Amino acid sequence: MSKITFRADDDLVRQLEAFDASKSEVMREALREYLDEHAGSSVNAAESGVNDENGEPASEDSIDELIVERVDELIADRLDRTYTPAEPQDVNVNITLDGDSGNVSHEHAGDRKTRSADRENESDDEEHTCKQCGETLSPSAVYCPNCGEKASHRVFCECGDELRSDWGFCPSCGRRTPAADVLRDP
Repeated sequence: MSKITFRADDDLVRQLEAFDASKSEVMREALREYLDEHAGSSVNAAESGVNDENGEPASEDSIDELIVERVDELIADRLDRTYTPAEPQDVNVNITLDGDSGNVSHEHAGDRKTRSADRENESDDEEHTCKQCGETLSPSAVYCPNCGEKASHRVFCECGDELRSDWGFCPSCGRRTPAADVLRDP
């Protein structure tokens, strides 16, 4: 008995595996049936003539054209799969500004507009102001009643970057911040 090797796509192999018999037995039976059905026709296509869609003998040029069309279709399909992602992908954009910020100078020092940090007789009961909006806060306040800024400590994103309360998204990773949820319509 001679050996014949078949190449088949995955779907055909799965269908073959569904049979109780071995793949070799199934392929032998299918080949016998095919040859029995086509026993009267000639094996050599050039002698019997290949017919085109109209039933007329096909020329070598039309066969070449069909092959070229089919190859072009296969190449186009493969290129579409290669260059077109199956799922949309996230895009991260980082923007870095370079400027002359180091050249900023103050023309006059003038009077100090903020309090000095090292006051010795300052009381601990003094009211604090919000760093975001300037609203006066009571000593027990955890959040500003005006803008919602935390009075006690800074806010950090899950990625580790520090956030301001008015930012809708983290500038490093793009995650939504709690402030962005406040802006949504109910």
